[in-house]
Amino acid sequence: MSERIEVPILIVGGGACGLASSVMLSDLGVDSLLVERHPTTALLPKAHIINPRSMEILHLHGMAEEVLREGAPPENNASAQWYTSLGGDEPWHRQQVHRVDAWSGGALTAQYARITRWRHGNLPQKHLEPLLRRHAEARNRGGVRFATELVDIGQDSDGVDAVIRDLDTGAEQEVRAAYAIGADGGKTVGDRLGIAMEGPEPFVHTTSVYFRADLSPYFDDDDACLRFIVRPTPQGTWMRTGCLQMGPTHWDRHSEEWVVTITAPPGSDQVQLDAEQAAAGVRERLNLPDLEIEVLRHSGWSIQAVVAERFAEGRVFLAGDAAHRHSPHGGLGLNTGMQDAHNLTWKLAAVVSGTGGPELLDSYEPERRPVGIRNVEFATSAFFNHLAVAGGFGVLPNAPVGHNRAVLEALFSDTLDGASRRTRLHEFFETLRVEFQAADVELGFAYDDSPVVVPDGTPAPPRDPTGREYVQAARPGHRLPHAWFDQGARRVSTHDLLRPGRWLLLAGERGEDWVAAASVVGGERDLPLDAHRAGPGGDLQGGDGAWYGLRGHDAEGVVLVRPDGHVAYRSHTGVADAPGALRAALDVALATAGVRA
Repeated sequence: MSERIEVPILIVGGGACGLASSVMLSDLGVDSLLVERHPTTALLPKAHIINPRSMEILHLHGMAEEVLREGAPPENNASAQWYTSLGGDEPWHRQQVHRVDAWSGGALTAQYARITRWRHGNLPQKHLEPLLRRHAEARNRGGVRFATELVDIGQDSDGVDAVIRDLDTGAEQEVRAAYAIGADGGKTVGDRLGIAMEGPEPFVHTTSVYFRADLSPYFDDDDACLRFIVRPTPQGTWMRTGCLQMGPTHWDRHSEEWVVTITAPPGSDQVQLDAEQAAAGVRERLNLPDLEIEVLRHSGWSIQAVVAERFAEGRVFLAGDAAHRHSPHGGLGLNTGMQDAHNLTWKLAAVVSGTGGPELLDSYEPERRPVGIRNVEFATSAFFNHLAVAGGFGVLPNAPVGHNRAVLEALFSDTLDGASRRTRLHEFFETLRVEFQAADVELGFAYDDSPVVVPDGTPAPPRDPTGREYVQAARPGHRLPHAWFDQGARRVSTHDLLRPGRWLLLAGERGEDWVAAASVVGGERDLPLDAHRAGPGGDLQGGDGAWYGLRGHDAEGVVLVRPDGHVAYRSHTGVADAPGALRAALDVALATAGVRA
């Protein structure tokens, strides 16, 4: 074997979660080695929606602007639409049956503007992963290795031992790391650790077909990146598919590339298609038998709803698809994985640098596993809702063909009865808006019960069971609320004040003692801690005024925010010993109470 590599963090997996982990660790000043068995990044578009919480994280690490520049413009990513087909001559063919505002577009724009400075991004994984890889390689030269597989992994009380193999040369190398992140989609690390995935067996099989074609003649607008085909037949059968435009230079109806998903009925076996069958499947699903298409790639996959029984084993942590696998509905898989990385990497950096105690890492699972469970449940419910709404057409599987034909003709007739039927159908489809208008699911997860959060005795704000309405609160465990300030001549969001690896203290307008305490305690601990006073006389003034209704403390109180943008501590007012209170809060938040005793 070649000379052994020694590195603080080993990352197994070079998808979005692993690459994001590499970028984040580099920005936190921690060396890492990433190994990925594939020779390159994703060849299929895969996930594409990047929600505002992930955009906040990408902005923190200097990548959000590139995502917006390379992906779909907001005006082309503002709705989801449903059609019965794109071709055909029956009265029920070529009908747009529903449309909803989606992904902070349309009427949602004002709602999202109150709670985040970022709209949703839309950049398929085929393009996002190369972007992440460029940044990972630039910030960690030599530390990102594709075509390199994990051969073995083990650990002891002091570190992780692994063997990796260069697939081009066959050469093997030993790696010794302090910690490891399994971001390999569940391919290797979880199994080696004996960590089971909890949930049902895969229940639906799908083939994604990535192709070139001109679909512009079949659409009349340009604000939807995602269109669904829900095609009823007089025989009582259904064809359901997603049709997604994938750019790369046009993101409207003139998109050069598309993905169509060919989803088999629940309970059907997985069928492997060749390129010709994939092309035929696209034509059939769209009801365009003469469509000229060039299949670029196709792949079968299964819809899953599983969560790892635990997210850590000793010094090895699971993240992304290795920890939770979702239905694509709601766009949560990719986003949850990047958010796992954001939660874990700052803690690893703190422990490696000595500013955090080893038990800080014990907070990863209790903070992130409930989020993974919630998101898997939400995505699964959203998937099955698509199956349920088809009942609104009134077509029955075992009814006579004549009955079903009459129902479909009546549904689309230019009569009062037809209008009534379409109104009822609209009510069915309106329930699908939940997955496209899910601000609380995207932004509202909180770590209230975390062992490294200091509770302040206040009740949690209400959670919307539909997932739509997100109530901001600067309550310990919750995401730092978004609000605007004027900082000198510059307007900044609260999230613009965050920096990789740095803590943020926001005191009230009479919070001079807290700012002074931050300087003292930060110096004592060699802890990067930025402190501001918000309000008249402070360095943060004006803005939109929203912060004063969100902060939950008076003019002498304070909020302490972790490097991942979640509140660790809040004091409702001033205290007699601000340095002592801040030390105590940090001892909890960094798990250093026992270490420093």
